[in-house]
Amino acid sequence: LGADKVTLPLSALSGGERLKAALACVLWRREPAQLLLLDEPTNHLDLASTQAIESALAAFPGAMLVVSHDEAFLQGLKLTHSLAWRETSWHFSLL
Repeated sequence: LGADKVTLPLSALSGGERLKAALACVLWRREPAQLLLLDEPTNHLDLASTQAIESALAAFPGAMLVVSHDEAFLQGLKLTHSLAWRETSWHFSLL
């Protein structure tokens, strides 16, 4: 999110820019959040934005619950647990 966008109202930002702004507020505030709930956080993002968000989230010290169809993104987060629907049932695994 460039400096030219900082003073714009949220309504002027794209969906991806809104996501970046929201994550910046959560990740870099004085007392960071302890839990992130993320539903398809890479939807509508270009590759560079996806990689930037992946890097920021990989360094997040708190807990995350992430829903995503992007396997590469999920692997990059170095998550510790997985819960996935496989054909007829849920499968839990330690990663």
